[in-house]
Amino acid sequence: MLKSSNINSVLNELPDNTSRDQKAQSPNNGTPKREAETCCSSKDQDVMGSIAALQLSAGVLQIAEPPLEHVRSQLRELIGRQNKIYIDLSKEKYKLDCSEVARLNDMMSDVKRYKEKLTKIKKEMQGVYQRTKELKKRAANVAACKQRDYQRKLEKQQHEESLIGGQ
Repeated sequence: MLKSSNINSVLNELPDNTSRDQKAQSPNNGTPKREAETCCSSKDQDVMGSIAALQLSAGVLQIAEPPLEHVRSQLRELIGRQNKIYIDLSKEKYKLDCSEVARLNDMMSDVKRYKEKLTKIKKEMQGVYQRTKELKKRAANVAACKQRDYQRKLEKQQHEESLIGGQ
């Protein structure tokens, strides 16, 4: 993404056409001097070559300048849109981050609550297991006592029958 300071650097790197246009134009509106054509010295030929180069560069610049200006304006618009989209995306990311953090906090509180419930249920189950164990032990004792009482009663009855039958 280009930031606003980057557009200025991009635009500054593009050639500035106004000062070059003024330098490139000859004093006779683009027509070479007549004297330059008739001179034969190397200095005059250098001047004539430089005038021709200036005129050529001015012509190329006149052809290339309108599309470059159009591209510059499109770049400015594009960078502006990119900055707006970047800001919007940053806001959405922040919203998502906040909602994710809130959801995570809710989940953590649920985990804590469920852990407490689990611990409570575990303690209750251990208590029930201990009571069941004691009740089974007691039931076994009661069954054993009843069995002994029944055996005593049976023995007593057999003893009485033997006493009654033996008379």
